[in-house]
Amino acid sequence: MTISTTTGQQGSRPGVRLALWAVVAILLLAAGARLHGAASRPVWTDEGFAAWASSAPTVGEMLDRVEAWDRHPPLTYFVLYAWREVAGASRLALRFWSILTGLLSAALVYRLGADWFGARVGRIALLLFAVLDLPVYYAQEVRHYSWLVLSACLMTLLFLRAFRHPSRERLIAYGLSIVFMLYSLYLGVLVVAVHGVVGLFVWRGSRRDKAALVVTWIAAAAAFVPWLIVLAGQFDRGYNSVNEGIGGFPGSLATTWPALRRVMELVFGGQWALTVGAVLLGLGALIRTRARSVRWAARLTVALAGIGLLAFMIAANEWFGVLSARTLVFLTPFVMLTAAHGLGSLDRRAGMILAGTFALVMLVTPQTIQPRLRSDWTAQAVAAAYSPGDLVILETGWDDNAFQYELSLALPDGAQIIRTLPWVGNPLTAEPVIPHVADAIAAHRRVWVVQWLQPSAVIPTIEGESSDFRRVRTLEIPTGDEYARAYPATPLVTAVLFERPDLAREPVMFGDLFALRDVVLPETAQAGDLLHVDLWWEAAQPPTLDYSVGVFLMNAEGATVADHQGPPGETPTTAWTVGDPVFDRHTLALPPDLPPGAYTVAVNVYWYGDMQPLDAGGQTLVAVGEVAVSRQ
Repeated sequence: MTISTTTGQQGSRPGVRLALWAVVAILLLAAGARLHGAASRPVWTDEGFAAWASSAPTVGEMLDRVEAWDRHPPLTYFVLYAWREVAGASRLALRFWSILTGLLSAALVYRLGADWFGARVGRIALLLFAVLDLPVYYAQEVRHYSWLVLSACLMTLLFLRAFRHPSRERLIAYGLSIVFMLYSLYLGVLVVAVHGVVGLFVWRGSRRDKAALVVTWIAAAAAFVPWLIVLAGQFDRGYNSVNEGIGGFPGSLATTWPALRRVMELVFGGQWALTVGAVLLGLGALIRTRARSVRWAARLTVALAGIGLLAFMIAANEWFGVLSARTLVFLTPFVMLTAAHGLGSLDRRAGMILAGTFALVMLVTPQTIQPRLRSDWTAQAVAAAYSPGDLVILETGWDDNAFQYELSLALPDGAQIIRTLPWVGNPLTAEPVIPHVADAIAAHRRVWVVQWLQPSAVIPTIEGESSDFRRVRTLEIPTGDEYARAYPATPLVTAVLFERPDLAREPVMFGDLFALRDVVLPETAQAGDLLHVDLWWEAAQPPTLDYSVGVFLMNAEGATVADHQGPPGETPTTAWTVGDPVFDRHTLALPPDLPPGAYTVAVNVYWYGDMQPLDAGGQTLVAVGEVAVSRQ
């Protein structure tokens, strides 16, 4: 007997190792799916808010931002606030914790499946969850939805372990997991409600054990009281209140047949007919499990936390807006466990083939969960024409935060970006924008206005008759393929550059043809960057030839280190009208190895036919300014 047992154990080791490596491989697949594109995908509206809130200079101000502008608990923001000090504010850094919680959720899905359905079902559930679009997407968001998924899995795992073997330690761990959920996203109380139904009405535990479970819930709720006070105050905040749900907000789903089909696609995956069939098989297998057993109660808990809550939320959506991709994601671990239970009830090969087919389809035909405005394209377009010292004003409504974040990545450190959202975000307390930005505009010679959807107050003001600013650049940037498909009538993003030339100063004459009225250039530049030199010309008399302008950057020894030569402005000089100002931008590419120091900017004018510069007061090359160059 001893020899037989030993031999059996030894023979089982390769199978155990293979199963272990299968779990590791699927977890690596889950990690790859959650990392793919996380560093390059632009932030969207809500992510932009998280980035802005966590960028506050102090913890107190961060909490003020969350309390005033958000309807969610603060734990995610605390972690992001501290994490930025360590890892910075890149897209991947800010998404790290969502990716990590998403991967931990996948591991817990396997653990739940292996504990209560068997190791094979655990592996199938892990595979389904690893590639399902909805949890993958929210594991890449700078938000708390991936944290909610983790807390739902963790609470259920610890509840079922306390359910099977009650102890003080297990109940304390379970209670702490509830606190973690409450401070992450309190929508997870629905999962706790499922635990309450099972723990009080299904579990055959003693009255003492059930009383201990109730005490655990009360203690967890007591730990949430400090933020509950804040939450209570938000109920009376009108536009920012939490008492209307998410109905009518972007991404919310109504209780209509087309919307319910979308719900099915989100929760069950793009090939939802396959998954629904597997779920029905899983529910059938649950019915066949011996009722009132501990295993049956655990599987019932999983079914109620997934399919049961889905049915409840669809019904409740008629009265309280609760359906959207982000509010459904926490159901997916339990739905996939039930589906895996169904696939596991089939022949081993058939179940694995169907699970593999599901995974392959998910990987090659990903869904668009949330259309993303390509705010990074706007940031890149502005950055290409930006000069240090430019002021940027955002009139992009609720997307101000996303645009600000993407611009902060694309522009040099210290770029001044003003959001107008604080004055227009709440229609009940909206204020005129101009009084808040007038002083900043007056202090700058170059002002960018990025406008989208929100009606502009700044552009008409800057272009007003009493303004000295002139529009010199107008960029129209696409919103991106995802957004254009979802909202085809949405306009392009507009970025306008205004410049204020001093046309009253004494001009520099080049021959008797051209007057250089003003030069606008930044005080500083960095080696390896672009240097924009803006010239303002007037024709003193009608030119009969098309002239060119050379702009040169010279070191202290007078050697040219960078230059740009070409026609001035957007129209040939023969088409200029005498006395009309002409804007002329020249962009110089600074060498990356340019030594730090002060450099002179000089200008000449010549006809390309003979390349002979026009005389400018006895000179052919006139110094018009100086730039301090530094190196990164």
